[in-house]
Order: sequence, then structure tokens, then C-alpha cells
Amino acid sequence: MSVVYLPGDKLPVSTGKEALIVGPGVSRADDRLVATQAGVLRSKQQPFSCWMDAHVRRYVPVRGDKVIGVITGKAGEAWKVDVGAAELATVSFLSFEGATKRNRPSLKTGDLIYCQVLLAMKDMEPEVVCIDSEGKSRGLGALPDGGLLLKCSLNLVRRLLSAKCALLPTLGKELRFEITCGMNGRVWIKSNSHKETIAIAQIILKSEFLNESQISELIRTIIDRCRGF
Repeated sequence: MSVVYLPGDKLPVSTGKEALIVGPGVSRADDRLVATQAGVLRSKQQPFSCWMDAHVRRYVPVRGDKVIGVITGKAGEAWKVDVGAAELATVSFLSFEGATKRNRPSLKTGDLIYCQVLLAMKDMEPEVVCIDSEGKSRGLGALPDGGLLLKCSLNLVRRLLSAKCALLPTLGKELRFEITCGMNGRVWIKSNSHKETIAIAQIILKSEFLNESQISELIRTIIDRCRGF
């Protein structure tokens, strides 16, 4: 049975672990970790990280998170990006693969980018990048036109990204589509037609509180309806 922790509760995690990454809903207090959000404690290895699995909609930037942002305008040598947090983030013109001062990416207000949080501090605006430490995009960058941006709970995104979740593999056997999941509760979808894209979006949104067998039935029902059966 999962244990629900409340804000202020001490978490049963040793701070002596090497390369311990503290995620959303968890804070360091002296030599211990405490919960800052109500939820279930989750963790993973290599490197060891822990976070609170809570049903929230407001995204709090965490260094290393890959998110989907919306360009809102320019600010000096950077663009302002809406990542769904309390403050707008910034992305430098040079934070793209192959970008130089003379060769800047062609982005405009409203464009979508898949980026990674580089700086996330309480008293500073977040900073995101579209390259890794080697200067390569590795799938980051501007998202193609023609897709659908879906907003959902952070909990649902974590489920979609989980290796145990069979929704996307099962859906991929029925339809051809591209999908990008941001840890900020945004999902970008593009398929062969608007009708299929909307069907995929409906399946994702309705799957949040279903088990695996119910998800399979949901997929079959909506896809049959999409195909006119």
C-alpha cells in the first residue's frame, strides 16, 4: 500500500547517497529530506532521485526536466518562454544546435519548443536550453507546425513517461503518430489527420484514472468511432 506524506513529514530517504537528486515536492532540511507537497514518495536509480507524486497542475521548474514551452516574445539576446510556471522562462538565441550570433533560429511568438530546464532557483526566472552539454539537440528544439498541444495534469504526464505504462505502445499499434511529453503537463501530438489527432488526445485525457484493461477498451472504442465503425 502506498504511503501518503503531508508537507513537513520526514521522508525515509538517506541523504548520504551519492549524487542524490531532489525532485518536486521534496526539500532538504539539515541532514534529512522533508515533503513540501502532499503525495506519494517516488524514487529511481542511476542517478538516485526522489520526488513526490502529487496531483497538481501548476508546474514548478526543476533542473533537468524536459518541458514544452511556448515562445511569447523577445527579450534582448533571448526569447521569453511560457513553460506553465509562475514566471516566464528564457532561452538564449545560442541555446540551439548550430546557432551562432549570425545564424539564429527562426522562431516567432506562438511557436512551440521542446527544451530542458537549465536553471531553476527560487528567486530567479527559469532558464531553458535546446541543447545538451555537448551542444547537440538530441531531440530538443522547435516542434513542427501542424500538431496539437494538449494540457493535462503533471501526474498524467509522469504516467505516460513510465516504462510500465502500456498506453502509448498499444496506441502505436493502431495509429501512426508523433508525440512529445513535457514534464510541465503539456503533450504535443501530430498524426496523419486532424481526426486521428483529436482521437489520440481524447484517449490520453480519459486514461488518467483507468487501469490497463480499461485503457485497452477505451482505445478500441475511440478508434472504432474514429474509423466510422
